[in-house]
Amino acid sequence: MDRLALVADTHAYRAGLPALLSFFHQRGLRHLACLGDCQPEPFKAWLTLDPENRLYWVYDVFGPQLPEANACGVALELEGRIFLAHTRALIWTHYNERIRSYAHRAPTCRPPLLACHGHTHVPCVTRFAPPFSRLLYINDALRPQEFKPRQACLRLEPDTVYLIVPGAFTLEEGRHPAFSFAVLDFIDSRVAMVSLRDPAGLEAVELFPTE
Repeated sequence: MDRLALVADTHAYRAGLPALLSFFHQRGLRHLACLGDCQPEPFKAWLTLDPENRLYWVYDVFGPQLPEANACGVALELEGRIFLAHTRALIWTHYNERIRSYAHRAPTCRPPLLACHGHTHVPCVTRFAPPFSRLLYINDALRPQEFKPRQACLRLEPDTVYLIVPGAFTLEEGRHPAFSFAVLDFIDSRVAMVSLRDPAGLEAVELFPTE
């Protein structure tokens, strides 16, 4: 796996999801993880869009499940260093010992360990290093209607644990737009964080600008 798209908390929203899936497909992304509170039907199209596409489906304890996905569970582990769940609490429940063991080992230039979850609706990246974890990126607003578009590309350092929340890709049940997602690039060890006010803005998104 060279790249992994992260989407969460679409809720009942559907209108912009075909454009998002097309955006991923056009940029050569073949691996997609849904981090809970997503309706299955709009994402079934991802599995038929290309025979090489893979879907990793995380659901909260009450579902909904998607048995057709390549992996489906309350918590999922990919490639031994990518942990997926809907909430941070579920990440700790399933992978606490693994994360702490990784964090306390001596540095050996290991690939970073990535714990990815949804639920909060707030896009953010945190460097997990207790007792002084560091928030590296956040796109939040005091009032939801003031949520602003933003894009960032962050480098991921070796021997480091990161908590990554892609944010919500939804209309918040019609109250206000907050179209956010993330893409992990394992080849160059970085993450693209994208927030839009309108899915039409996908056409102008450059995930990893040339440096």
